[in-house]
Amino acid sequence: MLLKSNFEISDVEWASKHDGETVVVMGNGLSLNDVPRELLVKYSTFGTNHIYLMGVQPRYYVCVDTRVLENYGKEIHNVAAGADIAFLSDEILDSPVKSTSVLYELPNVHISNEATVRFPGEYWWTGGTSTYVSLKIAYAMGFKTVLLVGCDRDKGWLHFSDDYPGDVAPMDYRKKQAYHFGIARLVYDDAERHIINLSPPSDLDEFIERGRIEDWAQDDWVLDKNQQWRLLSEVRR
Repeated sequence: MLLKSNFEISDVEWASKHDGETVVVMGNGLSLNDVPRELLVKYSTFGTNHIYLMGVQPRYYVCVDTRVLENYGKEIHNVAAGADIAFLSDEILDSPVKSTSVLYELPNVHISNEATVRFPGEYWWTGGTSTYVSLKIAYAMGFKTVLLVGCDRDKGWLHFSDDYPGDVAPMDYRKKQAYHFGIARLVYDDAERHIINLSPPSDLDEFIERGRIEDWAQDDWVLDKNQQWRLLSEVRR
C-alpha cells in the first residue's frame, strides 16, 4: 500500500472538484480518430499538446512539453483559452517568445511544476508525457474513473493527424513513460479508483486495466437539428 505521506498535492481551488466522477484523458495516437465523439461530450475531458488539430475542445488542457510551448504558442492559444483550466509548465514562464508570453497571460492558466501533484517513485514529475500529468491532475480533482483513449504507443509513434509535429520517442524513454503509468495505476488502485485503457493493445497492458469503448460510449447521445450533441431523451421531449 502506498503511504499518503508520499503524496504532494497543491492546495488549489480545483482539488476534489470532481469527486466520484468519470473523465476521458485523450492521448494523441492514431486511434483517437476512431473514438466516438459522443464519448467526448458525455464526460469531462483532458486534452494535451497539439489536440487543437483534432478540432475538439477539451474541458482541461495540459501542456508541459517545453518544445510545444515555445514553438507552437500561437497554435495552441485558442484551445488553451477555451479550456476551463490550462495547465502549463513553469519551465519557460519567462520565455522571450511573444506567442508564448501571451499564452501565459491567459486568465485560466495554472502554472504547473513538480509541486502541483507528486506521485511517489517518479523519475520525472512529467512522467515524460502530458498524459501522465493529466492522470495526476485528474486524481487531485477527485475523478474516480479515468478512461484513456488515443494512447496507442505503437512502434511508429503515429498520431491522429499527419500534421502532428514530433519525432519517434526512443525505446528507453518509452519504457520510463510506461513505468510512470504503472505508478499512476498503483496510486489509483490504493484509493479504490480506476484507470481504464480504451486504446489499442500496447505496452500499457502490463499496467493499466483494459476496457471496451462501446461500454462507455453508449448510443444515448445524438446530433440534434443544430448539429449539437445531446441526450436522446432530451431531443425527444
